[in-house]
Amino acid sequence: MQLTIDVKESALDKIMYLLEHLKNDVRIVSQKPSADLDIEVVEESDPDFTYIAKGREERKSHPEKYLSEDEIDWD
Repeated sequence: MQLTIDVKESALDKIMYLLEHLKNDVRIVSQKPSADLDIEVVEESDPDFTYIAKGREERKSHPEKYLSEDEIDWD
């Protein structure tokens, strides 16, 4: 049986926790991201931009330290 439910963001963690512990009985077929994404644009003038730039440079210089999507165990 398939069921579609609309979950408030405030309860999402609780629902996902419950489903994770029922994984022998429940399979998540699809998970749509929330339409309301809270995305913050970080400009070069932002003090946090230096951390982002350093992180990007670190990933370029040492890619062996970082996993790709193919290497992640999603189960």
